[in-house]
Amino acid sequence: MFPLSNWTELDVWLYIHAEKIPIVPLYCAREREVVSRNGSIVLIYSKDQLLPGEKTEFVKCRMRSLGCTPCTGAIRSEADSVPKIIEEMISFRRSERENRAIDHDEEGSMEIKKREGYF
Repeated sequence: MFPLSNWTELDVWLYIHAEKIPIVPLYCAREREVVSRNGSIVLIYSKDQLLPGEKTEFVKCRMRSLGCTPCTGAIRSEADSVPKIIEEMISFRRSERENRAIDHDEEGSMEIKKREGYF
């Protein structure tokens, strides 16, 4: 019913690479202005986004999942190309959703929801 729901993040990157599909630059690592917030690295586009007492820093990072700014965190990374992202994916096995605020209620909660037939 949902054939892509069984693809891993690595499967997706391998397909992108094989088919030479263009990607959004946020997926590639580069120096970005961020703030550390509740255990996540949050991109900052305007000083208006800062909470009281927060200070920005520049960190080489990339997005593994794209969503709204408060919900999606970046990861520290040197992977600035699709082949390097694939290498990174092979070198560690953490959910791409670990930086999503919606998933902080329980470890791997979206994977649990998937197994329960949520989608």
